[in-house]
Amino acid sequence: MSTQALLDFVLTLDRLKTVERRTSPAGLDRRENSAEHSWHGALCALLLEGECAFPVDAKRAALLLLMHDVPEIECGDTFAYAAARDGAAAAEALGLQHLLATLPVHTGDGLRALWEEFTACVTPEARYANALDRVMPLLHNIAHGGKVWRENGVSLEQIMARNGFIAEVLPRIWQIVWPQIETVYAGAKNDA
Repeated sequence: MSTQALLDFVLTLDRLKTVERRTSPAGLDRRENSAEHSWHGALCALLLEGECAFPVDAKRAALLLLMHDVPEIECGDTFAYAAARDGAAAAEALGLQHLLATLPVHTGDGLRALWEEFTACVTPEARYANALDRVMPLLHNIAHGGKVWRENGVSLEQIMARNGFIAEVLPRIWQIVWPQIETVYAGAKNDA
């Protein structure tokens, strides 16, 4: 594989900046893109390692967070509370296969392994990365008064079902965030 082919792949990764998510970064009125989300998650993995309930390799978790949304270049972001979320993993697997096809086998296999580890959510690093991946949108929703939840009819039960996992992995963070979610959700519901 030529160096040019690797540079072409690097530019392809730049397209992650065009994938719009539902949440807005704190203090901004525009939507976050998936590249921002992945970058933010990787930094959180390095910063919040001491909050994890079990030993974890924060650098590996950061790699998982950087890789987990790459398939969205091909298939877009699926809203966390979307009814059609079940097919998202299959679409992402196919998108990832397409994206990695031009890379040397060992490089592609290594990147695919990171995505698969994150998706399986079994290793300590994948559990930590998945919890952080859920914390960030919660913080955005709190910062914006529950706007995305209100706009999409997301119930408090749905929020708990999707995010209760955080309590196992980041218990101190959950103890801080959950009461804020309840407060913001109650306020958002009253504003509707």
